[in-house]
Amino acid sequence: MTRKEIGSIAGMLFFLCSPTLLGVWLAEDFGEGFWNHILFLLAGTCIYVAGISLFKRKTFFYIASVTFIPSGVEIVHLILNHATTSIQFLYTCVIAEPGELWELFTTYWWVLALAIALWSTYFYLLRHNIRNEYLIANAWVRYSVAAVCLIFYLVAWQSPAVQHASPAHFVTQSAQLVKLRQTIRHNEALLSSFDFFIGSNQTSDENIVVFLIGETSRYDHWQLNGYHRPTSPLLMAREHQLVSFDSCYTVSNLTAISVPMMLSRATPEDIIPLYTEKSVVEAYQAAGWRTSWIADQSFTNSQLLRISSSCNQTYYFDSEDRLQRSYMDSVLLAPLSTELSIQEGSQMIVIHSLGCHYKYSARYPKSFSVFVPDMKDRDLRTIVGDIRRDSLLLHDKHLLGEVRELLVNSYDNAIRYTDHFINEIILRLEAKGKRSVLIYVGDHGENLLDDERNMLMHGSFYGSRYEYHVPLFVWMSDQYREAYPEKVSALKANKDKCMSTMVLYHSLLDAGYIIYEGKEETMSIFSPSFESQHPIQVLDANLQCKELDEY
Repeated sequence: MTRKEIGSIAGMLFFLCSPTLLGVWLAEDFGEGFWNHILFLLAGTCIYVAGISLFKRKTFFYIASVTFIPSGVEIVHLILNHATTSIQFLYTCVIAEPGELWELFTTYWWVLALAIALWSTYFYLLRHNIRNEYLIANAWVRYSVAAVCLIFYLVAWQSPAVQHASPAHFVTQSAQLVKLRQTIRHNEALLSSFDFFIGSNQTSDENIVVFLIGETSRYDHWQLNGYHRPTSPLLMAREHQLVSFDSCYTVSNLTAISVPMMLSRATPEDIIPLYTEKSVVEAYQAAGWRTSWIADQSFTNSQLLRISSSCNQTYYFDSEDRLQRSYMDSVLLAPLSTELSIQEGSQMIVIHSLGCHYKYSARYPKSFSVFVPDMKDRDLRTIVGDIRRDSLLLHDKHLLGEVRELLVNSYDNAIRYTDHFINEIILRLEAKGKRSVLIYVGDHGENLLDDERNMLMHGSFYGSRYEYHVPLFVWMSDQYREAYPEKVSALKANKDKCMSTMVLYHSLLDAGYIIYEGKEETMSIFSPSFESQHPIQVLDANLQCKELDEY
């Protein structure tokens, strides 16, 4: 071989092994310790060593090119979560929320640009510098090398470090995703025959139940929950009408999973009801209530689309600007007013808002830039790039402090605008003059470079308390409080108890006095029989049940 060919082969092998090399440095999900990292490195490289031993080198490099896309996904996941690709990540991007891929591409465009440049170089070298000959001339040696690699895999497979090595790890995770999708499709066939067996409503009075799902909402950044900044002044003025719960935890740190879960009887221990049973919204409809769905997100989530399509009226508001540079929840107020203008019957309304999602400064107008400097007129992708580069390489605490100030100020401004948005909803409910109740919950929280881990956004592999601890509060109109004093008392008695968002299905139905088969008083925050939940069960990044480490 010429020096040019040797150099080309070395460079192309380095490119193929780049997810493994990056994983040795960043990944934290296959165990700590020197030997785990050595096993991970060996497992990630020996596949390619076996391949280049068995095939002629030009043939091998063409075959190996099929790993480009999985490798790109793996690299992005490693940068985002310091972990190898999880089923939750694949489920969100491929099945539940394909639109999340667009956000990843727009934020980590430089990874895509670099990948395209490297792919182009790879194929140029392959076409011009590589001959289609065996790298190892001796057939016995070739087969021996391949056999050693295979035996290594068989012997070491029980080690998590080997199981998590790319590209085999991506293949096994994809297989699990396909299996999950088949399970979902099989169980969805049972939906048509599902019956709530709802009894007669205990009250003939007209009531309104509004379930507001707040996106990316942290418990500890609400003034209502003791935060030192005035992020919710309007709700603080209504404190006598509210009950805020201290210890509510989401079952997942991703919207695509957490929201469908809170609308169903599914639990982290048993997620099958998520696919075999209808939602709490459909239960209200079965009880004779008018149901409506008002949302400015999750346009591609198949489960939420199925639930929303079952409503009497559905409103989806998509931004014409696909990068969502300036898109606020105020667009949801007009359809809410339309729904509330209906004069007869009880109503159950779900509002799925953007809240504080992604680019926080796009979620509030300039007039709400109370905490400055913020990210208004700044490029989040540049800020994220600074965070990733400096937190991973330079450890520039001063720069990270400045970036965190921008993030926190913008996030707090978004919370303050959410406070305004919720108050506008309440004003409309008060004007209606009916027995009304508003239940607000965050689907998950957010990381804001809170500690030495320099974690950002949400959906991280292990999760953090900043992602799982979410606000939950209930507002009740004067008419509702007067009609159901026992529910008000129960809410106040339960506010300090520990719970997960699994209680929402039962609590929502209890709020409207819906009687149904399998009613669990111990799971409703409106019931004096409600029981505190210990320990809190959540879903990990591979959709497996685990206990939440810290509350």
